[in-house]
Amino acid sequence: MTTVAPATVVILGAGATAGADTVGGKAAMIDRLARAGFDVPPAAALTATAYREFVTDPALADLVGRVAGGVPVPADDVDRAFLDIAIPDRLATAIVAAAVRVGAGGQVAVRSSATVEDLAGASSAGQYRSSLNVTGRTALLRAVRLTWASLWHPAPCAYRRAWGLARADLAMPVLLMRMVPARWAGVVFTVDPTDPGRSRVEVVPGLGEALVSGARTPEVWRPVRDAPDAVPDRALPVDTAGAARAAVALALRVERWAGQPQDVEWAVDGDRLWLVQSRPITTGSTVDGDGCDTAVDTDELTTAGIAEMLPGVLPPLVWDIDAFLVEEALRTVLGQLGAYTADRAGPHGLVRRVRGRAALNLDLLKTVAAALPGGSPEDLEREYFGVVGAPTDDATRPGRLRLARHHARVAAARRRSAAEAEVVVAAVEEVTARPPELSTLDDAALSAYQRRLTDLGARAMAAELAVAAAAAGLYQQLESMLAGHLGAAEAATAVQRLTTGAGLAPPPPAGASRSVFAGPTWAESGGPPPVAPTTPSADDAARRAVRRRLQSDPKWRRVRWLTGQVVDVRIHVLQRLADDVTDGLSRRERVKAAVLALGGETRRVHLDLGRRLHERGLLNRPADVDLLRRTELDAALSGCPPAPAELARRRRWIRRWTVDPPLPERFVGRPAPVEAVAPSGGRLRGWAAGPGRYTGRAHAVTDPLTTSFGDDEVLVATATDAGWSPLFMRAGAVVVERGGPLSHAAIVARELGVPAVLNLPGAMAALDGRLVTVDGTAGEVTVHEEAQAP
Repeated sequence: MTTVAPATVVILGAGATAGADTVGGKAAMIDRLARAGFDVPPAAALTATAYREFVTDPALADLVGRVAGGVPVPADDVDRAFLDIAIPDRLATAIVAAAVRVGAGGQVAVRSSATVEDLAGASSAGQYRSSLNVTGRTALLRAVRLTWASLWHPAPCAYRRAWGLARADLAMPVLLMRMVPARWAGVVFTVDPTDPGRSRVEVVPGLGEALVSGARTPEVWRPVRDAPDAVPDRALPVDTAGAARAAVALALRVERWAGQPQDVEWAVDGDRLWLVQSRPITTGSTVDGDGCDTAVDTDELTTAGIAEMLPGVLPPLVWDIDAFLVEEALRTVLGQLGAYTADRAGPHGLVRRVRGRAALNLDLLKTVAAALPGGSPEDLEREYFGVVGAPTDDATRPGRLRLARHHARVAAARRRSAAEAEVVVAAVEEVTARPPELSTLDDAALSAYQRRLTDLGARAMAAELAVAAAAAGLYQQLESMLAGHLGAAEAATAVQRLTTGAGLAPPPPAGASRSVFAGPTWAESGGPPPVAPTTPSADDAARRAVRRRLQSDPKWRRVRWLTGQVVDVRIHVLQRLADDVTDGLSRRERVKAAVLALGGETRRVHLDLGRRLHERGLLNRPADVDLLRRTELDAALSGCPPAPAELARRRRWIRRWTVDPPLPERFVGRPAPVEAVAPSGGRLRGWAAGPGRYTGRAHAVTDPLTTSFGDDEVLVATATDAGWSPLFMRAGAVVVERGGPLSHAAIVARELGVPAVLNLPGAMAALDGRLVTVDGTAGEVTVHEEAQAP
């Protein structure tokens, strides 16, 4: 590299290597390509030093300072300011001499080569000004100043802000290159953005500028990458085909040299193929999605159960927090039962994120279930995740001693979970009753407080899962006990009536999270939290009815007579078990409410952190804090957030996933969105979840906040969570595609006396807008023809 003027103008391709900080990204690549032996037109670069020397003029320094500080200045005003200042004679002489040398006295191209241009993640293509066919001193110096000025035009300033490239040390080196008298020119993407197995070449006659500017529609050819000489995807004119084949071969050579796919500009002058520019491909993200999903493997996953615990699309920060809480809670509960060991403790072993939504590793759960004495995958799915399964085969049941040990362990776990639940509820009440004034905490103290909340959240979530598992086991035990005398269907209805009132949770505070820990609060939703109507519990009446039903059964009376029972001991056992079930369900609801209250406090902290980052210009809005990963939040507080464009990409994917259908109940990998298939027929069967009958108009709801839901309509949903409670209070009946007997929908429907049918896949598509009768006692939904409506 020969120095024409010290530190201001350099000739590329000779001498010492020119770095991007000196000559900009584009010129640095030209320098490297020339040294590697590629046919590059002769070129020189005006360095960053030349640019900085020019902008030391007080008028320009003031303009640049204002624009860099965020003051918008129209592009024409920026151009006029730069053209009003003459280039110093010494620098002007060096520029002209360099242009004469590389252009051999002929025309040159004056091209931008900013220090933030042609980066691997952001090309800035088309953001800055270039001039072609430049001749003469006056035109040359004018073109150089206009290229310098374009660094501060509004569009590139916005682009740099979007990509997090708005730095104080920006500079605009300028590339001077001999003009190629092109017969053909174009670009080659060595990897077609729409088909990774092909390259893509675009060809126009004459200068490639016509292609870049859109003035000409190019001929497009997409050869197979591994066989570019094979039959093309379409025929091209002979001259064009020859140029295109040569350009693809050249581009693939550049890709092999660079070690990554390239966007290559080229030109043919009739005798020679010239490489004009090359940069890493930036036409699309290599990440499918927002980049926060867990790795894909061959394990079978399920949304059963977890879709109620972690509903909807979870933004990165909420996902990072909640996935940790649920994973640790599941490990704790299963570990207490001796069914989860350290060799399964890898990250996201149980809890996965697919297309922004939570799923559970069903294969691992089956392994865990098989480790439980008397357990089976089917039983675990039914008890914990609302999935119907076949009963355990008698041949697989464990021996009495092993089963007795397991029952003792379960009983001990239930006692521990009950005690732990009371500790957690008290701790959360203390935290939320006297929250700190966040404005008095510095960043470090606020982050430390957030971590303490997360630690308590992990303990609270473990307590919630433990008491939920205990309540589910007792519920099944009560149901099994009654089924031996009443039959399965009648026993299921009886247990539903016996436990009505047990899941009635106190009204949540406005500051509690609506659905997920650290998620939006009731106050953010714009509406008040749900307040359940004060209806008398059906518990005593239900118990009397069950007692009369059993005592009237001949088989029941015969056993009592044969055993000589003066006092019906079995009734007392039944009442004690019913008490345990209702206590367990009530405890579960109180702990769940505590988890969401603690989540609301965590949400308050996150939004305050987001406010601080917004005030520092690092986030567009405080709520964008949800788009950060947990580790990125710490980095952002240190002044290094992800690029705004990366956060915008995450936001777009989250918005896209939100309107997609939910994930299938079972799947492998990353399933594409598939609309549920509506069941056929006029009478549809599901699970009887809430006794009673109701006829009304069905309304399929995907978002309880944004849907206008009328009083006494039939609520139809895929799955529900605590955030749906206000709609339950207005619904005449409820139909849900998923959910078990202890799901949110089942519990709330029974509390409110709303007829409900669950586990009716395709109900959203089949029932929306139809007149239906929901029979929550029989588990049936009848679809009426309008003319025959009752």
